[in-house]
Formats: sequence, C-alpha cells, structure tokens
Amino acid sequence: MDSALWHDQATITPEEPPPPEPTASLARMNQAARTAYAAHLRRVWRGQPITSPVHDRVATQMTQALESALLEPPGARTVVSLSAPYSSGKSTLVKQWAQGLYRSWTTPSGAAGRPRWDPAPGITADLVPVCYLTLLSESKSKDLYSQILAFAGYPVTGVERALALRAVTALRNHGVRLVILDDAHMLRTSSVTGRATLNAVKHLNTELGELGGVLMLVGADLTGGEALNDPQIRGRLSEHTFAPYEIGSVHGRELWQRFLLACEHRLLPYLPGSGPGLLTTRHAAYLWTRTQGFVGDTTRLLIDGVTTAISSGVPFDRELLDQIPVSQRANDEHRNHRRRTTQRTPDRSAV
Repeated sequence: MDSALWHDQATITPEEPPPPEPTASLARMNQAARTAYAAHLRRVWRGQPITSPVHDRVATQMTQALESALLEPPGARTVVSLSAPYSSGKSTLVKQWAQGLYRSWTTPSGAAGRPRWDPAPGITADLVPVCYLTLLSESKSKDLYSQILAFAGYPVTGVERALALRAVTALRNHGVRLVILDDAHMLRTSSVTGRATLNAVKHLNTELGELGGVLMLVGADLTGGEALNDPQIRGRLSEHTFAPYEIGSVHGRELWQRFLLACEHRLLPYLPGSGPGLLTTRHAAYLWTRTQGFVGDTTRLLIDGVTTAISSGVPFDRELLDQIPVSQRANDEHRNHRRRTTQRTPDRSAV
C-alpha cells in the first residue's frame, strides 16, 4: 500500500447495482441472462460492506476519540487503538472509516485528482493526511520508518537514524494527521528487536503529535497484549474493541436482527417471492449458527445465496444455503456446534 493506491481506493465511485427485475421479467429471461444478471449483482455486492450496527457504533466512538486527540497540545498525544478477533472485519472497518476521513480532509487539486498543498513557502507537495501501514512479523524499528517513507513514495535506503529523520520530514511535508499501524499485534516486547520497535512506535507518536497528528494501533486481540500494556502507551490510550455478533442475550439478538434487517433492505428487493422477516425471523438462528455472527461470513453467505437463487430459480432456503461455502473457520465452528448439540440431545431410542 502507498499513498497513490490509498487515494485511488478512497476516492473511487462505488458501482451501483442494476435495478431489481420484476418477477415476471426475471421469469422470461433465459439461463444465460439470469446468470449474467446474478453475477453482476454478486460482483457489486461483494465489493461493498453492508451497514452493521456494531461496526457503526465503534466507528462513531473512534471518530470522537480522534477528534478529541486532535485538540490536544503538541507532543505525545492520545493513542487510539482498535482490537477485535481475527477475521472479524477490523481492517475493513478501519479502512472504510479512515478513507472517509481522507475524503473529508482533502480536495482534489493535482494530477489525476490528487490533493496538493503548500507546506512551506516555495514548496508544493501531495497532501496525504492519512498514512496506512501494515506491520510485518518481527518488524524492526528501521522497517517502521521505511514503511512511512515508502507510503509517501520516497526511497528507503540508509541507516536507521537518517530514515527516522526523513520519515518525520515526510510526515510534516505531506500534512499527515493520522498514522494507522495495522496488524499491531505483531509488536512483541519479549525480544530486543520487539522492544526497540515498540520504542520506535512511541517515538513516532511523539513526533507525530508535534506535527499535529495522531497515532492509531489496530490488531487482533490487542487488548491485554504486550503493546497496549506498555505503561507509556497505556497512559495515553483510548481503547476500542468489538466482537462478532452474539445471540446469548436479548441485546445481542436485537443487534443481530438489526444487522440482518440491513441485509434484507439491500438484498431482498432482488429476490422474487421474498418478504420482510425472511432473514430477521425465519433464518436468523440458522445464519448465526453457520457464521457465529462474523459479518464477513454472513454477508458472503447471504449474497452468494441470493444470487444463486436468482440464477438457478431454486427457493432461497436452508437447503440452498447449506451448499454455499463460507470460511473454513466458520465451517469448523459450525461442525463443533453440531457435535455439541448432538451430545446434549438424549438418545430416546434407549428409553
């Protein structure tokens, strides 16, 4: 990822799905036309997230924390963090949220619509208010500074001290207001290299704060981990977490149904013969069992299920959904759930 790709992703106009075909019109289509229509819908839907109450709530909280941190005086500022389980959609959430910030902070003014600004008299540079980095396993402090430079399009050769100085200069010249370190769970303090990298992260927070920016750490199960337990970071931390949807409580079931209702609004107008409650009532428990409340698995299951029903003309029911693949994680958990359920069911044949 570099600033050019980030700009392109943030400013691309999402493709609109074709309008829903009336039931009679869909019935008159030949198989090739139905397949093409369903494939078009699938491509558009799979590339765009569906509104999720849990994710929207966390995004609002992160915005409030960021706005508060940006008001702080220069120097080491509040560090914003986001922690969630693996494959729960945290990176998707953060990118969507941060790209919205990028659009609100920039106005296209240069070649190919790239925003430009004048950081000092006689100097014109790309405006890059958001810097999005992904930490590698066993990243060194030098790697961190190199990634900042690479994101901004600069060479990454040189000794660490020189790279650090050039990275801070790049942050200033390009007007960076938010640096996101994704996969921050890779930060390990159990080794000399890991402690040095964490120290570099803290140095980055101070230098970025001097320039008016904020640092954000994103990772799997960061809460309780080594990076967020560092005293310097914890003393400045605004911590945010979320988990997959759960249905073990009234509130959890309510949120799950609100998410499924958003899916109904997006998908069901295209599905002949469907009506309100198909997902929120009839299939709510089944969908959770198949996906354990993970948004990515749920949207994939529903989108592929709806488009398969449109293409083939078969009913949208559990028999169809059972044939739709989801992640291996979801398959494993679904298998374990069925095994536990079977073990709890008494063997009435022995009575």
